[in-house]
Amino acid sequence: NINKRSILEQDVTEYKRYFEDHQTKSRTSYNILAGVGFLDKAECISMLTKIPIKHKTEIKLLTEFYKCQFLQWYIELKTGFNLLFYGYGSKKKLLEEFLEAHLKDRLLLVINGFLSKLKIKEIFLQVINRINMGVKPESRETLEELMKLIRKYFSDPDQKVQSLYIMVHNIDRQGLRTLQIQNCISILAA
Repeated sequence: NINKRSILEQDVTEYKRYFEDHQTKSRTSYNILAGVGFLDKAECISMLTKIPIKHKTEIKLLTEFYKCQFLQWYIELKTGFNLLFYGYGSKKKLLEEFLEAHLKDRLLLVINGFLSKLKIKEIFLQVINRINMGVKPESRETLEELMKLIRKYFSDPDQKVQSLYIMVHNIDRQGLRTLQIQNCISILAA
């Protein structure tokens, strides 16, 4: 029993000594935020342009591969499919090239979802204005009423505009994530 106690005391002593030996004194920094110089926009852009682009060759090869898919994407859109592009990195430039190559003469609405002040109601009003429905919606109309107007227009096979292409950049941004907005966008896409 005495032997166990001395071993336990020795373990505790070694444990304490380890932390005493490895203890560092904390130092207080006297650097304050007021002493830091801030960059203006031009300096920031200048510094960012000096950062080398990683995987430049691979990005170029992948972009060229996707450009070979443009015709397939166009055919899928023409046959009624919706396209969704996701993954690491921006696809904005690539998709703008696709629009220029295949949809520049079509009725198109581009929604920049990354804009913080974007309102879904404004999108629906833009759709109504783009297809020139002959109806001037009032700003007091609800999303559901605007959606019904659009749905009614496109359900009529005799309408002048039969298809409207909609591109939404950054559909997963916080302001577009609500169930109501996702439902409205899916109905619009249908």
